[in-house]
Amino acid sequence: MPSNLFPNTHPPANVVAIDTTSDYLSLALQKNGIPVGNHYSLCGRKTNQWLFQELHTLLEGAQMTPGELDLVVVAAGPGSFTGTRMGMGAALSFGQVLGVPVIGVDTLCLLAGQTQPTEGLFHALLHCTRDEVYQAAYRWQGEELIPAGNIQMELIENLGDLIGQEPVVWRSLFPDMLSPDQTGILNGFPQRALRHPFPDGLRLLEAGLARWHSRKGPIPPPRPIYLKSEAIRKWTP
Repeated sequence: MPSNLFPNTHPPANVVAIDTTSDYLSLALQKNGIPVGNHYSLCGRKTNQWLFQELHTLLEGAQMTPGELDLVVVAAGPGSFTGTRMGMGAALSFGQVLGVPVIGVDTLCLLAGQTQPTEGLFHALLHCTRDEVYQAAYRWQGEELIPAGNIQMELIENLGDLIGQEPVVWRSLFPDMLSPDQTGILNGFPQRALRHPFPDGLRLLEAGLARWHSRKGPIPPPRPIYLKSEAIRKWTP
């Protein structure tokens, strides 16, 4: 298993971030404490073919080897079942082989992290099935993103009762499944201003390092976030 016993000093200098939770493959690399590369592309069903090739390209471009990594950060879902499992499996394999810790970051946190760090409660919404979204509330405290509740699955038609007129940031994993009425509901909420246009690997890298710095002790190896019981039963590390 990955070594998730963190030293008390010396922040990780060399870090890779992996996100395969959607049709977009998203990667980022930090070397000596500085981001040195990222990759964000639409791969669809070919993510498994491109994941390790693009990781190799990033490491080669930075003149690094996998053995130099200090930390692996992975998007833990919710998202595509197959995609989430793929990225989690790759990250945990890196951690086990290299003996380095692995940190998981949920995709709602990544979505919320795109927004401007202004005051007030807001909601991150991730459309995941024909009629449902994953939902979680957040607020900014300075430059720190603070969760204000757990991730839930909600019907799009019920969001008004839950959210009222609080602002949202939203994204769809399956845009073709959204009806015009559903798109209208999501666009009808006040939209939280963005400072980053995409939930790419650099956002994941930032969120993973923030979790490292805020830890109170060892962080357990991550598990994929599945809110449907049948998906949970299918997961085997």
